[in-house]
Order: sequence, then C-alpha cells, then structure tokens
Amino acid sequence: MIYMPYAIPANIKYEERLLGPLTIKQSVFLAAGLVAAGLIYGGEEVPEPLKIPLAAVCALLGGGFAFFNLDEFLGHYIGFMRSTQKSSWISPAARKLMGIRSIRADAVFMQDRRVLGVVKVTPINFGVLSDQDKDTVIYGFLEFLNSLNFPIQICMRSVNLDLDDYLRHLKRRIKQRDDKIALAYYEHFAEYMRSYIKVNRINDRYFYIVITGNKKKTERETVDFLDTQINEITARLGMSGIVADRMNTRKLMNYYKSYFTDSFELYDSFISPITMYRKMWKEAPKPISSGSKKKKKKKGGG
Repeated sequence: MIYMPYAIPANIKYEERLLGPLTIKQSVFLAAGLVAAGLIYGGEEVPEPLKIPLAAVCALLGGGFAFFNLDEFLGHYIGFMRSTQKSSWISPAARKLMGIRSIRADAVFMQDRRVLGVVKVTPINFGVLSDQDKDTVIYGFLEFLNSLNFPIQICMRSVNLDLDDYLRHLKRRIKQRDDKIALAYYEHFAEYMRSYIKVNRINDRYFYIVITGNKKKTERETVDFLDTQINEITARLGMSGIVADRMNTRKLMNYYKSYFTDSFELYDSFISPITMYRKMWKEAPKPISSGSKKKKKKKGGG
C-alpha cells in the first residue's frame, strides 16, 4: 500500500475545550450568564415580580454570547455605527475612504504614494461568436496573461441598466416624424422596458484592469512608465480581439463619483468644475506638464 503525503492546511483554527464541547470563551460567557441569573433570582435586592424576567434575560444573554457570537456581532455593529455611513463624493470623508490624493494626468494618485492607471475593457458576447472566434479570444487572453511581467488587478462592476438616453433619443426621432401612432406605441414600449428591467433586476457589467505604475525617481518618470505599461496591455488585448481603452482624467473622476450618486455616468455640466476642483482636489499638486514654463514679463519699460 502506498501512502500519499498530505499537506495540513496552515489556516486551521483550533480552540481548547473546557467543559465538554464548549470552548473556553463559550464556557466563560455561559457561566457568567448563569451566575448573574442565579444572583438575581436568589437575591433580595430585586423585587419579586422582576426576578424571573431579569434572570431569564441574563441566562439568554449568556447563551447568546456563548453559542451565537453576540460579542462579534456587537463589535461589528458598534464599529459600523461609529463609521461614516453617508458622505458626498466631494467631502473629505469620501477622499479618506477611497484613499485618493488627486486625479490628474490620466492617473489616480493615492495617499500611499501609488500611481494607478485604469483600463476599461469592452465585454464580448460569446453567444454571437463562432467557435473559431471563441478560441481566438480565449487563447489570446491566455497569452496575454502569460506574457505579463508586472501585477495587474481585474475588477468587475455591476450597475443598473439605464436605457433613458436611448429612449429619449428614440422619442425625439418619433416627434421629428410627427407620427402620433408611433408615439403611442413608444409610450407602451418605454413603460414595458422600464418595468421589465426593474422587476428582473437586469444589470450591466463593466470590466476594468488596474495597473500600478512602478515607482521611479520622479513623478514624471513614474507616469511615463505607467503610460508604457498601459499601451502594452491595450495592444496585447487588441491582438486577441478584446477592445480596451484607457480612462482619461474626466472618466476617472466620473467613475469614482458614481459610487456616491445614483447615476453611473456623470458629466462636468452637473457641477461647476471650479467648485469640483476646489472642494475635492484643492490639496492636490499642480498637474504634470511636459511643456516649457512661460517666462514672466518684467514690469516697466524695456
């Protein structure tokens, strides 16, 4: 008989038993609850009608802490109540939560000195591809992963499907034709689509690749090297038929704002750019510029 070696998992959690199957923590909680219940029931300080209810409460609390981890639940609840639960995207609390120092030069500058670039990947509907095209995409993506020599992060985000722009465009075209019958059909169609999406909870899925730029001597060199990494990724994905585009500064700001608003896509017209930069990015250093500095004119003649 051949015995195969078996590696013992290192993350196994073991707790010593004190009373039968009860751990030390469970035994302490249960004993404390029962002792408190016994003192209340047998004491003379508590009025007679309240003895049984208070003793039962103490016993139940001891059992709850022992068997249902009420201590962990209360710890999470207190931590949640003490944390920031509501925040505007232009508030300092939002910046602290996201850890963002500034967004500029088509990159995200984090408070821990990391510089991130984000690439948005267009999803592919495999249902409309032939078997040959499917194999091309799959093996192309495998080659892309095998060729990476720096770490990346792949993120997927689900958002509510929004057809308002499409429906507004369709309604505008019908009004231009002055077709009342088509307009009546449109109202039924729009109501059906909104109801269907809401009831079935249909979502859009967006995919992103996050690249961390390798730190160089200067910030300019870090950003330039990040550009090279992103261009390399988009080119390799394009060889396998996957469309990927780098998110610029405006798209990055809209992306982070969308976590604090009902809309996924926002535009600068919704809020004054001056207000936006003053409130959210006022502490950020000046944007990187590769152009030459303008010379100041001297006052006076000559």
